Amino acid sequence: MISIGTPVFDQAGNLIRVVVSERDITEIDALQHELENQAAIKDQFRDQILEMQQAEQASRNIVARSPSMIKALQQSMKVAKADSSVLILGESGVGKGVIADLIHQNSERSDRPLIRINCGAIPESLIEAELFGYEKGAFTGASPGGKPGHFELSNEGILFLDEVAELPLSAQVKLLRFLEDGRITRLGGTEERKVDVRVLAATHRDLEQMVESGAFRLDLYYRLNVIPIQVPALRERKECLVPLIRYYMDHFSAVNKTPKRLTRASLDVLTGYAFPGNVRELMNICERLVVMSETEVVDLSDLPSQVVSRVDLASAERMDWPESVSLQQAVEAVECKLLTRARERYQSQAEIAAALGVNQSTIARKLKRYGLT
Repeated sequence: MISIGTPVFDQAGNLIRVVVSERDITEIDALQHELENQAAIKDQFRDQILEMQQAEQASRNIVARSPSMIKALQQSMKVAKADSSVLILGESGVGKGVIADLIHQNSERSDRPLIRINCGAIPESLIEAELFGYEKGAFTGASPGGKPGHFELSNEGILFLDEVAELPLSAQVKLLRFLEDGRITRLGGTEERKVDVRVLAATHRDLEQMVESGAFRLDLYYRLNVIPIQVPALRERKECLVPLIRYYMDHFSAVNKTPKRLTRASLDVLTGYAFPGNVRELMNICERLVVMSETEVVDLSDLPSQVVSRVDLASAERMDWPESVSLQQAVEAVECKLLTRARERYQSQAEIAAALGVNQSTIARKLKRYGLT
């Protein structure tokens, strides 16, 4: 309790009474302790996040052999020492998060966490509360004491806004204001808070086109696009394909304690594949091959059907047919080539039929037609 005594004097200056007011501060004291505990927990979480990020970065190997990827890494290292906003551009799965990690690791803020938020994974109605926090009673279901947002949690560190193009226009306005004066206001609040946060943003979408259509603010685009870094797609990094495939095959072999290696033929097919999902798809395929292949040697029959079929289709599309070749002759040539490869790859006509999506009698008839029996 807080007890306050106020003396009362008569005209002669003699103390005649003391008025005492008492106030129960149990609840205030409990709230103070709760605030201190929450602050301690927040610091503990930030330390744990930083430790995990440092451990992940130490174990990560960035493979770069192509000039375009080497250029992206050089730009990342150079911009890391500055405090400017960076916009990382590239298709899904190319490794935009890896570039953000590299910038953080080599920045002056490397001793503070890199807080990530995927703007496309949070409902539009909650994105402002997640980014900027909210005060008590800001909306139905809000925590009684309010909640700090990712900007406050990233204070003195770096905030990585992945898929920034998915931000609704209302949140874009608040983000623009922060980039201009470094201040945020919690949802439902009036008090401005000054935070020291470096912003990295990434997207696979065409922001210039979105600006033209009115889906993205032009002034925010210029604020974010201070230093753009373009991460090339995997199909543009042909020199990186073989080292990447071997690295991830070795990595997943070590993780699963099952040594696996690729035959020359299977490696040729993988390097001929376009990988529309980029490095993320390459990692998934390598993990699947390590886990699902029956023998230590991974052969053509172990490769996913969509990889083999797309490589065969791409090869067919690259054929330079003479003008004198008829459509029927071209079809027969492609059929013969596919059947020849399938016959080398599979042990029976039933397996060939399943791989090519036809019945066994069709395969038997065509093999006989082309003299492949």
